[in-house]
Amino acid sequence: MKGIGKLTSLNNLDQVEISKVFHCNGLLLCLTKDKTRLVVWNPYLGQTRSIEPRNAFHRLDVYALEKLETQKILRFVDHYEHAVKHSIIEHEIFDLKSNSWRVLDATPDWEIDSYQRGVSLNGNTYFFAKEKIVVKDFLICFDFTSERFEPRLPLPFYSYDGETVTLSSVREDQLAVLYQRDTCLMEIWVTNKIEPDVVSWSKVFLAVDMKPLTGSHHPFAFYAGSFFIDEEKKIAVVFDKDKEEINDRAYLIGENGYYKEVDLGYMSPNTIYPLVCSYSPSLVRIQQGARGKRKEQDY
Repeated sequence: MKGIGKLTSLNNLDQVEISKVFHCNGLLLCLTKDKTRLVVWNPYLGQTRSIEPRNAFHRLDVYALEKLETQKILRFVDHYEHAVKHSIIEHEIFDLKSNSWRVLDATPDWEIDSYQRGVSLNGNTYFFAKEKIVVKDFLICFDFTSERFEPRLPLPFYSYDGETVTLSSVREDQLAVLYQRDTCLMEIWVTNKIEPDVVSWSKVFLAVDMKPLTGSHHPFAFYAGSFFIDEEKKIAVVFDKDKEEINDRAYLIGENGYYKEVDLGYMSPNTIYPLVCSYSPSLVRIQQGARGKRKEQDY
């Protein structure tokens, strides 16, 4: 593994520590560890922009980035604080061009776990969601053009609490979903077609029983790992924590019993799960807003 870029500072004085990363077609959206700002970063151009909250960011925020001409950021949180018996429900859009936050009128009857990352396809972002009361799962698409959540899209399975569901992209036009059952069977499905209001699924891309691979009656279960697939070799590479939930590891899983674990050689905090995504350099320049452009720096 070779590192080719590193976000070290925004003004050559301020060291940046990142707690969450979201990807959108060559641009990265980073949440600082102190949760005081977002950073939009184009690693290829070495361009960044720092964004402060309208009021405050929350530790359970979910984000999405749209990289097309308008360049917008979606931020939302829907959480009930049991200790103080108070609900936090906020949905906002930040427009990089106008340099402003706007509140969205949204009252969903579903929820998205804060560790779930959305996947960007064709200017829209797809999330794995569940109903708040009845445990039923599905996909939800946020359409950045209409600035609204579209109707629910069906999954090719039904998951239960404690089971793993995570999303990935295949090139820039297909969605892949990893589902690990409590029976230790891991399945990966890929879409034939996906749009904000319609989805169809191909036959399962990969189905593997994890028990014999890990050599344990209680094998390791993925929790919030991201993944990508190699269609030619029929291999999935999943990035997650190790069995002790301390170190970051890569798990290579394929047909005919192929299984391999790779230590990534570093450790992120227990609450941060590694992100892997297919990355293609982007020539899209980050909008600097109506109040004047920040000085661009190389990183």
